[in-house]
Amino acid sequence: LYAKRTIILNNLYGVDIDEGAVEICKLRLWLSMVADIEDEPSEVEPLPNIDFNIRQGNSLIGFTELIETNQDGDASLTNWGGGTGNGVKELYQDVIDAIERHRNAISASEATTARNLAESRIESHSEILKQKILKQFHDAGREDMSLDDVRKIHPFHWVLEFALVYKNGGFDVIIGNPPWEVLRTNRDDYFSKYDEQFRFRMPEEKDEMQERLLEDEEVAEGWEAYQEEMQTRADYFNDSGIYTLQSPTIDGKKNTAENELSALFLERVFELAGEESHVSLILPNVIFAGSSGKDLRLNLLNKTTVDSIVHFENHGIFDQIHAQYRFGILSFKNSGSTEDLRGTFDERSLSVLNDIEANTVNLPRKVLNRYSPKAAMFPQISASSGESDAEMRVNVLEKILSHPPIEDPIDAKWRAITHRELDRTYDSDRFVETRQNGSYPVYGGKNVYQFAHDDSFYDIAPPEFWSVEPEVDPELSAKQRILDKEIRNLKTSLYNEFDGTGSQKGFVNDLLEEHRGEPLSTDDVLLDCTEYRIVFRDIAAATNERTLVAAVIPPSIVCHSKLRTIRPFKISANEDALSETPLRSVYESVFTAEELFALLGLLNSIPFDSLMRTKVDTTILDYKFRESQLPRLTEENNWFHYISQRAAQLNCYGEAFEEMRNRLGGLEPVVDESKRREVQTELDAAAFHAYGLNRREMKFVLNDFHRVENPRVMTEEYFDMVFEKFDQLKEEGPKP
Repeated sequence: LYAKRTIILNNLYGVDIDEGAVEICKLRLWLSMVADIEDEPSEVEPLPNIDFNIRQGNSLIGFTELIETNQDGDASLTNWGGGTGNGVKELYQDVIDAIERHRNAISASEATTARNLAESRIESHSEILKQKILKQFHDAGREDMSLDDVRKIHPFHWVLEFALVYKNGGFDVIIGNPPWEVLRTNRDDYFSKYDEQFRFRMPEEKDEMQERLLEDEEVAEGWEAYQEEMQTRADYFNDSGIYTLQSPTIDGKKNTAENELSALFLERVFELAGEESHVSLILPNVIFAGSSGKDLRLNLLNKTTVDSIVHFENHGIFDQIHAQYRFGILSFKNSGSTEDLRGTFDERSLSVLNDIEANTVNLPRKVLNRYSPKAAMFPQISASSGESDAEMRVNVLEKILSHPPIEDPIDAKWRAITHRELDRTYDSDRFVETRQNGSYPVYGGKNVYQFAHDDSFYDIAPPEFWSVEPEVDPELSAKQRILDKEIRNLKTSLYNEFDGTGSQKGFVNDLLEEHRGEPLSTDDVLLDCTEYRIVFRDIAAATNERTLVAAVIPPSIVCHSKLRTIRPFKISANEDALSETPLRSVYESVFTAEELFALLGLLNSIPFDSLMRTKVDTTILDYKFRESQLPRLTEENNWFHYISQRAAQLNCYGEAFEEMRNRLGGLEPVVDESKRREVQTELDAAAFHAYGLNRREMKFVLNDFHRVENPRVMTEEYFDMVFEKFDQLKEEGPKP
């Protein structure tokens, strides 16, 4: 009991924004000691005074450093009592004296007196710091904030509230389970105060109940104030300059996602923990793989020593969370750097925590750097099946990553540039739902499968949307909408190609007037849908039969955002091309016919799929696709023709592909279903060879590949046949 009392009094500190949670925490600590009291009255120790151990406040807003205030401004001090003028030690010594007096009080009245004195001194010093917080809000653009508004937010000044800890060198260990929510207005939270069943109602019922509740003037004013409070906090976190790791740049674009509270807490912990401090936090998957967590991950690798990441897919660990929700336990020392990341991902049993060393695997830094150069994601590799399997996963990953990212320009070789042609929501005014009213289909993800552009071989949904040609009705035409978007791309490309200056529109129009006598128009745009092109599904999961689903679709079809496209053309102009009307020579094909199907075959291959499965939750984000690696096969490579021919045989069926079959020298498509399975297994086996994977590695990938019930293609017989074809190809080579 004495040991527990000493630990609680001297070693445990905590903060919560909810005052009720603070009181419950203190009560539980007291009860834990009461439960340990033995029968002998002589062993009973007085319960400790822990009012200054467990505190209420907003731990994300307030000072974590030692701040000195004097006539010359503020100074951030790195150790207690340093600085110029009045040192922080002297500044807060009165607080420390009062807290120690409260802690050592032997009577209730003495404790109460000391507590009141300490609280008044903390409040007095806090007022000075609140003025500085107010300035931070003003710097963030919230000049309407007043000091009273700051007080309502309850900023928590760690250096002041835990002055005794800072005096003794700061926190040695920080543990936590920060909120996993996004900072946003949540009507469930607000209106549940007035209707206990609100969060459980259906959306339409919520709308009706919200409208009814807002008829009360007090409720309406509170709702407006609540929304304003959420926006105020968001502005502070985004624009005050206090948090610098929340808006990373990915693929040249600044991430502007909503504020993840867990991400804010992790950045705050970096500031709270000293160089010798150890940290362990339970965090959602956005920290380990989300785009908004990029700078936090880089900070972990570059400025901390990560001990381990033990990552889970929920499956009953937390009863009230979806089975597929992913989270992890991150442990690190807040100094040094991390060269090998030790971890395991997507575990389903807490038993892995019994021996973290044995149940994790080392991921070398070079693997981390190649795996996700754009977003610095951590590979979601499980080590629970044994050390040898985990090491094999890393070896396989390392070989796959030795190839170039799919979008990287390499000499004159092809590369894949992804595109979102139409937005499913914002361009829906250009869609009609009946074929009779449309001239051409608008495809989405449901309208294709691997090597399949219609329902000839699989149960593929018919097109949900159609549209009309521009000449029929430009206001209703999806192609016209694309033309209006693409003319901007063409204008920008010409401007850059000819080193434009000033207005893009003026420069390009003057350039074309000089060469052909007329300005740029939508007639100059060559639509992607005039050519055969690769598309792939936007929605995907690692537990689907196949994660990456791609096909080549025939010309005239346009696509909305659930079906991403790969550009068939690139713009590369010379002065001779500028005399044309319309401009056509400025467009060059990215792929030969053979290259197009070599890429398709690799995209639909098991090795590439196994890579994408480590990156995907529910959607194939554009940057995740473009940074992923695959062999850049060309005609000089032994596997180029073998893979290209089989992908074309599988995809080029039907009347719509007659022209493409002619381009490929009279190719005969494979339409017999059993023969199609065999051809696809040959392609998969060849892809393993193209990636440079050996037989043992190929076998491991096949055995590790997720199986589904009632598969369309990926039966056990299919996997066995891939194995056989791999051996056959190793023996005979890639014959036609």
